[in-house]
Amino acid sequence: MSRKEKFRSSRASIQQEKTAMPFNAGTDPSVDEALPPRRQKFPSSNQKVTKWYYNFLFLLFVCLVGGLFWYGLKFSE
Repeated sequence: MSRKEKFRSSRASIQQEKTAMPFNAGTDPSVDEALPPRRQKFPSSNQKVTKWYYNFLFLLFVCLVGGLFWYGLKFSE
């Protein structure tokens, strides 16, 4: 017997099942309009931060290469 099957009737799983059910936003019970998922309403900025991070790393690399070329040309004379 798996842990999930053994402890299925716990309070946390019951609460999770209750919150997983869609909530009707309308006042009319015949209209079945569910609220949008939280992920859709408040999108994560993870991809944006990742893009900025990689762009920053690329800029640092370009500055390093440029600085090394400048250092080599200036002090090799």
